[in-house]
Amino acid sequence: MTTRHNACVVAAILLAVSTAQAATLFVDVANCPGPGDGSVGDPYCSIQTAIDNAVDTDEIVVAPGTYFEAINLLGKAITLHSSDGPEVTVIDGTGFFHVVQCVSGEGPNTILDGFTITGGNADGAMSEDRVGGGMLNVSSSPTVTNCTFIGNTATDSGGGMFNNNSSPTLTNCTFSGNSGDIGGGMLNVSSSPTVTNCTFIGNTATDSGGGMLNLGSSPTVTNCSFIGNSANTFGGGGMFNNFGSPTVNNCTFSGNTAGSSGGGMQNISSSPTVTNCTFSGNMADSSGGGMQNISSSPTVTGCTFVGNTAILHGGGMYNENSNSTVTNCTFSGNSADLGGGMFNDNSSPTVTDCSFSGNSADLGGGMFNNFGNPTVTDCTFCNNDPDDILGDFVDGGGNIFACPCPWDCDSGESIDGTVGIVDFLTLLAQWGGPGSCDFDGDGVGITDFLALLANWGPCP
Repeated sequence: MTTRHNACVVAAILLAVSTAQAATLFVDVANCPGPGDGSVGDPYCSIQTAIDNAVDTDEIVVAPGTYFEAINLLGKAITLHSSDGPEVTVIDGTGFFHVVQCVSGEGPNTILDGFTITGGNADGAMSEDRVGGGMLNVSSSPTVTNCTFIGNTATDSGGGMFNNNSSPTLTNCTFSGNSGDIGGGMLNVSSSPTVTNCTFIGNTATDSGGGMLNLGSSPTVTNCSFIGNSANTFGGGGMFNNFGSPTVNNCTFSGNTAGSSGGGMQNISSSPTVTNCTFSGNMADSSGGGMQNISSSPTVTGCTFVGNTAILHGGGMYNENSNSTVTNCTFSGNSADLGGGMFNDNSSPTVTDCSFSGNSADLGGGMFNNFGNPTVTDCTFCNNDPDDILGDFVDGGGNIFACPCPWDCDSGESIDGTVGIVDFLTLLAQWGGPGSCDFDGDGVGITDFLALLANWGPCP
């Protein structure tokens, strides 16, 4: 009977646990000085008080207002979110070293959602108090969504966020106006965060990595924008990678600056994979306006480098002791003293299916090779000033050293850049419908025929 009784007691306990529901705690600064009991009718005055009283699976709902405090998630798997979003719900650290801390092994079920995080100032005497002004993550991987990190500072690194041995998931977040010696917006050390649909704008690093710095880290960065960030002394205005292999997809690097090199991105001893990204209007005082690679092997595919500037070398891209793989990319309107589109120093990149047009330099408008021997295959060079390619060069074949013109509408003739009989026959075959010979967009017809005749012969 005793055994049966004990079994029934255990079953009852398990049933009670399985049917228990997570509690919802409420916080409202309007209820200060409180302290409140966390109910909807008498909410807590402080966010930290709610965290202290929460247990795993609980939900904390924070009403609009500015909360002058710093918070620690204490390793709890709880959801902390605002009721009305970051525009009206602010956690102001008012000079605390870290506005938010996850330093107790928090995992993805620790969720921070919908806050503006500001006022952090990591300027302490201890090393851990000189990093992560906005948020400090140590051996933790929380989920951070719909948050804005603005105006946080760190004496050493990671003004907006510092991740050490951590892999947080960040979605729809903004890092704006944060600063540090390195990694003004975010610094990752031995970490692999997943960063999606985030914006890094106007962050500053005294040394390197204005927007983001990755040290021995391999983050996955997707659909993000790096705009107007700066690395004042060294490199990587938008992003700096050192001994890492980040994956960067569908991102924009625009208007970032570097006091030395890598206005948009700087890679040192790294192998990033960069796909379908745009580098525009970035500037470096030395080399690599769009991207600089030193002792690195990046894989760059489907990217656009337009209007980037380097004072010395490689307006679009600079490779030094690097074997970059660059495929299906466009280099347009970039400028430098040497190598407007690309500068290769003691490097042998593989460049395939790329377009170099309208780049300018004193030498090597399209590409300049200094003790470098790139393999260039199926690329187009057009209107680069003054020279398309200068220096060592291995011609992989299929390159076009002439400007394509729209009237050369048959792909079979595109190599010699001539408008001729094959284009005329192609136009006739497409008559009355869409096609490559529809120059004015209203179907192939008499206007297109006259345009082809007017441009008969070699393309200009």
